[in-house]
Amino acid sequence: MSSTTHPFKNATIAVSPFRLSHTQQEVDDMKTLIKLSPLGPDTYENAAEREEKMGISMKSMKEIRDSWLEYDFLKQQDQLNAELKQYTAQVEDSDPKTGKKHTFDVHFVADLSEDEKAIPLVLLHGWPGMGLFELTPMIEALKKADGAPSLHLIIMSLPGYMYSSAPPLDAEFGIEGMARVVHGLMTGLGFKEYAAQGGDLGAFISRLLACRYDECKAIHVNFVPVRDSLPAFKDLELNEKDQARLQRLKVFNGKGSGYAIEHATRPSTIAFCLASSPIALAAWIGEKLHEWTDKTPTMPIILQWLSLYWLTQTFPTSIYPYRHTQTDHPDPTTPPDEATARDLSKPMKGTYVRKPMGYSLFEYELMPTPRAWAEKTGNMITFAEHEFVSNASCPLGAL
Repeated sequence: MSSTTHPFKNATIAVSPFRLSHTQQEVDDMKTLIKLSPLGPDTYENAAEREEKMGISMKSMKEIRDSWLEYDFLKQQDQLNAELKQYTAQVEDSDPKTGKKHTFDVHFVADLSEDEKAIPLVLLHGWPGMGLFELTPMIEALKKADGAPSLHLIIMSLPGYMYSSAPPLDAEFGIEGMARVVHGLMTGLGFKEYAAQGGDLGAFISRLLACRYDECKAIHVNFVPVRDSLPAFKDLELNEKDQARLQRLKVFNGKGSGYAIEHATRPSTIAFCLASSPIALAAWIGEKLHEWTDKTPTMPIILQWLSLYWLTQTFPTSIYPYRHTQTDHPDPTTPPDEATARDLSKPMKGTYVRKPMGYSLFEYELMPTPRAWAEKTGNMITFAEHEFVSNASCPLGAL
């Protein structure tokens, strides 16, 4: 691959420039389905006063539907193409358990520093993230941050999301596979070492990268997957703020986590439901954008989110990790056995991170792990407790 088509002079994998290229016909077809999809009747449960208690309301769904019919996605597509340096790279993956080989086209954005000593950092999203587009507002934020080091920023869409290849049809693929592809991208682009940042799925992946691969030198997470029953937390004292946060977590686990059980246990069924109607997709994902954000995103951001999911038809290919995150829970307070960590064919029994780890605690994170607990899951050298910051340009308010 000629270096004139991309800036990765030391790349060992094929890299090509990328542009979104959806057509007017695709957008027209989407809007036809929106028009033809009924919202159903008013019910006690979908009244506006019960929104975020029993699901998204009829009022919100009507607002999304009417705005979506007027939304100019092709104009937004042109803006994304103009603003972002997008690429695809071919990452070869070999399943260590079966030996089956697959090639993934990985969609990513790159913002490279001119500083030769810049730190390569891969930013990893979660569900229902709209792939790399969810995190691109972080590029300018990280550049402007006081005291921030020079960074080579790589923001990728995980396999199955947006314009990255879907998981293979002939092999089981999960969080471990995601980590292999992320590592293959970063080393394939020519980075001899790198750091990773992740929330949600990205946090699971970041821990695996730190435990499995020497090239991953450090991680930063804003999500620490823990269970309060772990022995390491037994005698730790929590302040009033932490206790209140954990109470919110208990409420979420009891009343807000049904979607995750559906994803994990009946992924095929929910995939058919949401692939058949953009209105169904809007209800399922729109609910999360209302409930899971510090401040509900603006309508254009919601519609970009929904349009990308619909036009790429990647909801069905995005939920596969739930089979693993709901059932496979390596103890994050237990250091991994070094031999097991290096043998990718063996599952990790512990994911304590010995390498430098940073943790950011956001007030309204779904799993607001107390600092005292997070410190038991890795070599935590930095910690920040963030207050709510309203930022209309950022899809998630305060990331």
